[in-house]
Amino acid sequence: MCSKPPLRILESLDLLGAWPNCLYLLKGEEAMIVGGGMSWIAPALEKQFAELDFDSSRIRYLVITHSHFDHCGAVPYLKRKFPRAKILASAYAQRVFSLRKAVQFIAAMNERMLEISGAGKEAGTLDLKFDAIQLDQTVSDQDIMDLGKGITVRFLETPGHTQCSLSAYVPSLKILFPSDAAAFPKFDGTGASHPSPQYDFQLYQGSLKKLAALEVEILAFEHHGFLRGDEAKKFLAQAGRRAEEDRKFVLENIRGSEDLEGVVQKLTEDFLEQTRFLFLPPEIQKSVAATVARKILETRRE
Repeated sequence: MCSKPPLRILESLDLLGAWPNCLYLLKGEEAMIVGGGMSWIAPALEKQFAELDFDSSRIRYLVITHSHFDHCGAVPYLKRKFPRAKILASAYAQRVFSLRKAVQFIAAMNERMLEISGAGKEAGTLDLKFDAIQLDQTVSDQDIMDLGKGITVRFLETPGHTQCSLSAYVPSLKILFPSDAAAFPKFDGTGASHPSPQYDFQLYQGSLKKLAALEVEILAFEHHGFLRGDEAKKFLAQAGRRAEEDRKFVLENIRGSEDLEGVVQKLTEDFLEQTRFLFLPPEIQKSVAATVARKILETRRE
């Protein structure tokens, strides 16, 4: 069963943020925030951090799992709140954050959600402007961060959703933070939503297999909470099957360019119903669905 934030999952792991945009506080001697969320969740985070029985000076790392606007929008706020924390992401994410158009788009989408959520009035008080992200350190496949008290974090390159996608794994606790390298649960916590291989479908499938080979007790998503125990173990296999179902649907229903619109519309409607993300305008989701369909069609030619 997926659980909503805030919640103490383990003594060393807290779920923070909001149901659509989850962050995690992983604690050893030092602490790490996994997930960059969106700026609209900052008021909730302020309250959650204040209520934690925790020395926030131990927060030394902020992990951005990929560069999409809904996974990095709260990072400038978090960096201002925890200035000693190092921002970590992949080298390709660093390239994305150096692009003016990318930064402008991320800022615009976060400002839009501030207004929709009603958190806009607090933007000035909390300094929620998304101006830029400057990484302190890049991480790559198999890099390890030692937080102390037996908690190490192993980073995994898991491209497919994006080129810059990272997942993180805690071997001692069997915690996996897959980000969007795997499908995440639907808004009601039942089953896997549509996968979103926006960069490369075959790489996406390879990343899923890489994650499915891990021993997992807690599967911590950045959308719609976490799963644990048998549910966590079964979910990645279910996500793999869902990706294959989407591949077959696209390939069987698109025989010519005239078929693309109907398939894209179906994928768009399904995803919006499954996620009910207020932060994702339908026109952008339609563009994403079109990209996914094209990436699947590319597998026909390979």
